Amino acid sequence: MNHTRAQEHKHRPGRRLTALAVTAVLAATGGTLAAVPATAATSGSNGTGTTATVPANAADAAPQEATVRFPLSAEIVSAGITGFLSRSNATTPEYRWTRYADGTSTVLPAAASVTGGVSDIVVTGDAAEIDDSRFLKVHDMATPSAAPVEVDLAGLGADYWFRGAIGSTLIVMVDTEEGGWLPHLVTVEGGSLTDRVVSGMPSGVCDLNATAHTAHTVLFDCGLGYNEVRGKAVVDLATAAVVSQHVQAGEPWRMLESAVSDTHTAWHEANDADRIIQVARRGTAERKQIKAPGYFGDDFRLLGDWVTLGEPRSTEYGNGVYAGVAPTPPRPFVAESAETGETVQLLTHASSSAPAPDGSLMVRGGTTAMGEGLYRVALGANGKPAATMVAPTGQATAVTLLGSNVPAVITGEQLTKGVDMSWDLSRGDAYVWATLVHVRTGQKLQWPLVREGGTPARRTVGMHWNGKELTSLDSTGPALNGEYTWEINALPDDGIGPELRATGRFTVTRPVAPHDYNENGTPDVLVRDAGGRLVRVGMQPSAAGDSLIRSGVSNVGPGWQVYDRMESVGNVAGTSVSDAIARDRSGVLWLYSGTGNANAPFSARKRIGGGWGIYNEITAVGNLAGAAAGDLAARDKDGVLWLYLGKGDGTFASRTKIGAGWSTYTDIIGIGDGNGDGRSDLLALKRGASPKPGSYFYAGTGDWRAPFKGAKGNDVLPADLSYETGF
Repeated sequence: MNHTRAQEHKHRPGRRLTALAVTAVLAATGGTLAAVPATAATSGSNGTGTTATVPANAADAAPQEATVRFPLSAEIVSAGITGFLSRSNATTPEYRWTRYADGTSTVLPAAASVTGGVSDIVVTGDAAEIDDSRFLKVHDMATPSAAPVEVDLAGLGADYWFRGAIGSTLIVMVDTEEGGWLPHLVTVEGGSLTDRVVSGMPSGVCDLNATAHTAHTVLFDCGLGYNEVRGKAVVDLATAAVVSQHVQAGEPWRMLESAVSDTHTAWHEANDADRIIQVARRGTAERKQIKAPGYFGDDFRLLGDWVTLGEPRSTEYGNGVYAGVAPTPPRPFVAESAETGETVQLLTHASSSAPAPDGSLMVRGGTTAMGEGLYRVALGANGKPAATMVAPTGQATAVTLLGSNVPAVITGEQLTKGVDMSWDLSRGDAYVWATLVHVRTGQKLQWPLVREGGTPARRTVGMHWNGKELTSLDSTGPALNGEYTWEINALPDDGIGPELRATGRFTVTRPVAPHDYNENGTPDVLVRDAGGRLVRVGMQPSAAGDSLIRSGVSNVGPGWQVYDRMESVGNVAGTSVSDAIARDRSGVLWLYSGTGNANAPFSARKRIGGGWGIYNEITAVGNLAGAAAGDLAARDKDGVLWLYLGKGDGTFASRTKIGAGWSTYTDIIGIGDGNGDGRSDLLALKRGASPKPGSYFYAGTGDWRAPFKGAKGNDVLPADLSYETGF
């Protein structure tokens, strides 16, 4: 039944009637509504392929195979013999009657309000709140093609106010001359209305609410004044008479929650310290107490002497995980025996419930094993309640990974364009975040894929990785070669079910690039300061593609002052990254094999020979002439730059003069393809306090006869690094 606002209605203006125990038969007002046709189940609201429980009559329920689905993002309103009424969680809710027998459904006509109770009868009203409705339409959903019966409460009296329906019986409150309320039962039968005054109600001024019901009884909450004694009156629908009364203790204004079965009545009693549930056996003075967990507003009903308790949480809303705040899971839906104190967990959670004609409960909830849907909770042969699935939503309670679309291997070309990754989940109303980790270096980046909980219909989540390094969302440097792990974490936005954690791996692979010490596909320059500290300066193409920009600086280590010349010679050690050669001051040449690790780019040195030629600068410039081997550029003491084209057999062709005036540079470095145009480039460095240290980029032309374009200054070297030499 609907919880009503008795105080608001108590003082409504209108004619006061003396309460008389009378029976009056009134003709229903004329006019009909066109029949609403039954429609086939549609995706997202109804489906096929499950076992359903079909109540055969009001006293029995027998299971049979049926094609029944409970609508996604909806709650149970009422349940009858042939089907159930659901309400969608939307700004403008949809009310849908779904039949047990075949799963087909009927959407109720648009109305200001809709309600139902323990039968196939559904009542629509003309006001935003069903309690405020004066003009009603009574629909028999067992025969949806039949026109509804229209009821005008104004024809019964100005002070008649609708409070709910149990089958074809309308619960109506009528103002009394004393300023209280007196309940009437208005029965709709054969196009006529039978108006019966409920007898045996407590004397005095009562503020009434109809707070609970079964197929045979209705429970009224009666308060003698706002903060005075409050009691419960159980009314038999067949006789329209009170059959049981109970007085409550505690704070009256906090005790509207009540429950009733055919054998027991239950209600809250509370003060500032405690909250309990009193359970009274019908026809006796016997009472039992149950300590209630949680708060007022819990889903609180009776199955015989078993009290069911749950924390209702709409399927529409989550409970907040954004900014690291995890959602609070609702309490499980449980039943506790008032006689023995035994507790049985029925569902992982429940968001709404309604009594069924046979005395069982229909509960919208879920379990991690069976998933989300409508469950029937009834007493079994052992006298204990158990839950059975009636109509699944098709949605899992737990979030599971159904599949992923992540490439096993990502090439450098693919990475440059960005890579799409996606994951298919069993449910979409979850907070989801992804983590990528570069295995060798431990670089990690985590970011949210779904920040606000998503929606049940959304199942696939994804991301577009821009191919940049994993240090921050704003990183500009290309990602490293090598193996990566991905991890997906998904937490249901309602806190129901465990967190999903799923992992996988992929590999980024590129061809070996000259001067690439950290395997990210772009060149690096190693520079040494006056104290012998070696620093790696990462580079990448500028936006215009005509120069370089710095993408990061990392310290390699001290002690490099023992060498008077260092050169990058490409891959000569058989690894996948570039190597370096250094000459010490006694004339020995040492080999440092590249490791690909940005934090420790070289392995231990290895002596490979002695003696150098006549040049003060030699650098490998890559393949300028298109032959089978790389070429060399060498500068003599007069500042002339010479080109040696490799023959591919370990020897070089005669030198060719590239140009003069190169003595202004401290170092000349063949960095490979620096600007990403596929041609080998040069980087020339200046050191010293005056002029200001700097670097100049010479883009390759692709023509070995004039292999480089003019100089273009850039700022790839840190301004605070006073370097002596670079390679």
